[in-house]
Amino acid sequence: MQHLIDRAAQATFLQTIDGARVATLFEDVIDPSTGAAFQRAPVATAADLDAAVAAARRAQPGWAALGWDERARQLQAFADAIDRESEWLSTLHTMEQGMPFAQSGLFVRTTAERIRIMSRFRVVDRTLIEEPARKVVERWHPLGVVAAIAPWNGPLLLGMVKVVTALIAGNTIVLKPSELTPLSTLELGRISLGMLPPGVLNVISGGRATGAAMVGHPGFDKVSFTGSTPTGIAIARTSAEFLRPVTLELGGNDAAILLPDGSIDDLVTAAAMTGFSNCGQYCAAIKRIYVPFDKVDVVAERLAAAANAYVIGNGFEPGATLGPIQNKAQFDKVCAIAENARGDGGVMVSGGAPLDRPGYFFPPTVVTGLTDGSRLVDEEQFGPIIPVIGYDDIDGVIDRINAGAYGLTASIWMSDLEAGEALAGRLIVGSAAVNRHAAFDPAVPFPLIKQSGMGVDYADHGIKGTMRLQVITVMMPGGLKR
Repeated sequence: MQHLIDRAAQATFLQTIDGARVATLFEDVIDPSTGAAFQRAPVATAADLDAAVAAARRAQPGWAALGWDERARQLQAFADAIDRESEWLSTLHTMEQGMPFAQSGLFVRTTAERIRIMSRFRVVDRTLIEEPARKVVERWHPLGVVAAIAPWNGPLLLGMVKVVTALIAGNTIVLKPSELTPLSTLELGRISLGMLPPGVLNVISGGRATGAAMVGHPGFDKVSFTGSTPTGIAIARTSAEFLRPVTLELGGNDAAILLPDGSIDDLVTAAAMTGFSNCGQYCAAIKRIYVPFDKVDVVAERLAAAANAYVIGNGFEPGATLGPIQNKAQFDKVCAIAENARGDGGVMVSGGAPLDRPGYFFPPTVVTGLTDGSRLVDEEQFGPIIPVIGYDDIDGVIDRINAGAYGLTASIWMSDLEAGEALAGRLIVGSAAVNRHAAFDPAVPFPLIKQSGMGVDYADHGIKGTMRLQVITVMMPGGLKR
């Protein structure tokens, strides 16, 4: 392990543009477990962006001409190469993102597997009408060149989903990871050399200015972005000037609702897994829990027990199961939300304050005594702090959730599955579940609605989002006279 950490400290990380590794400007990358810089990453210049777009546009016709099966073969070989370098990528992922090493390894392996799964999809043409007078055919074509901007909470996994979704359909792509977590993605660009034709996958890096330049560049045919709602709205506004499609996976304030007959243990397991692991930095994590008033204490106590079982530490420390929040801005936000909750009368059943040590460590926290109107209930905390909220009217809870700005995911926990399915159908969210919460499956569409986004990720719906539909009508000889 130490040799990989040493390698990471000594390596030079470069962009991948048109099959070559390039960089001119650099900026610091921060280790969230210390708050100090540990490496440097390139900052794309305007010339770098222009070169990446031009390379992608040159490569696109040839990539599309390979056909679905050959594109899939090359993408699956790329996935195999990612697996071969999983230890190295996991090391970088832990150093820049903060996630414990074992969890980073799972993210890397899942990244490779999702490339394999998504590359098996096919979008096929079909004949809509075939009659003596005419034939009408539906055909799908790649849009062209896609701009992809990935977030810091899961840079490899979320970035590569964008890549495979675009590439399998015959598009080419320019990918920018967050400037907070660029290194592992830059290495994927290096790994792609010799695996994919030059210009098919271009990886650049930089901060908000680079992202804004991508969104405002006329050479892209689509923008795919995962990140905050305000940034997504700005991207949609700029893209509208080009009448250019977007896929936006944005914020969420995902609720879990326990019914009187629901399993508390199952709910607590899911809440801890999504709301505490990775410091709750999942877009679809359980972020608030509604339970009958008479079950608030038992749910909070069991969730606090799960919270207290986490071992907090640097991602390379033996036994560590929870690392730091990824960046200082998010750390400060979580601290402020916790203070606001305390001021609103919230009771900290576990955690509640940052750890007194270097880095951005905040313990898993369970809060009771709050209701709608508190920041912790109304906003997306994106940190390891979950409110348990009492209710006495299930219809009122559903109305309160539906009245909110977000609509990413939600879950119902109850033993009456038929009734649970009916309740889930009443929730105005893209993905609702009964007795589980937002387990991403690349074979299942992930719709994005309200201020949680626009478009669909995953499965054939996601792939179609990188394609354009064409309808061709062929009139048979003499057809107009028939």
